[in-house]
Amino acid sequence: MSTNHSSWPVLSGPKQPVNDIDVYLSPLIEDLNLMWDQDVEEFEGFANETFKLHAMLFCTTNDFPTYGNLSCYSVKGHKACPICEEDNDSQQLKHERKTIYLRHQKFLRSHHPYWRLKNAFSGH
Repeated sequence: MSTNHSSWPVLSGPKQPVNDIDVYLSPLIEDLNLMWDQDVEEFEGFANETFKLHAMLFCTTNDFPTYGNLSCYSVKGHKACPICEEDNDSQQLKHERKTIYLRHQKFLRSHHPYWRLKNAFSGH
């Protein structure tokens, strides 16, 4: 089992592994599978005894592009919102190559100031 956690890469920036992320994460996944499925004996110095270690990755904190890479989810295009998915209301800007996402005010509390700015948001 590899325990050199400093060898795990930081996965951001222009030279991030993009679609080959599995190559970089495979040592971590192998270690986690080993520590979950098998009895990994570890020594606890204070109690001066060994115990069976089990481990799992509970959550990650990352930016939106990294979220897409880690979860194999497309974070670009018309259905990029992982919450809305098919109920997403997107639109291509007429003179730009950009996709915009409409009607996200539904996630705001009912008296949020943005609800009064309908003209600024084209009513959407």
